[in-house]
Amino acid sequence: MTERFESIKKGAQEAIKWKKGKKTAARARRYTAMDVAGIRKKTKMTQREFSESFSIPLLTLRQWEQGKRVPQGTAQTLLKIIDTDAESVLRAIEK
Repeated sequence: MTERFESIKKGAQEAIKWKKGKKTAARARRYTAMDVAGIRKKTKMTQREFSESFSIPLLTLRQWEQGKRVPQGTAQTLLKIIDTDAESVLRAIEK
């Protein structure tokens, strides 16, 4: 079998063990909900304006605000930065 197959097989076996509660080298990230609507309202923008300004798909933004999805990874980081200083983000995007 190929090296790639063995790697995939090992990953699948670790995932199964992890799901059963056994210790493995696997890592899982958990993302917590954010007050996306609050962050957006702080900018005094509509959903459409916020979506267009920060290149976030409108449907995704709505799902975040409704709690149907949780922003993850880079999206969470961007939202935290927007919450801290939206004007600086907008200036950086405009350059």
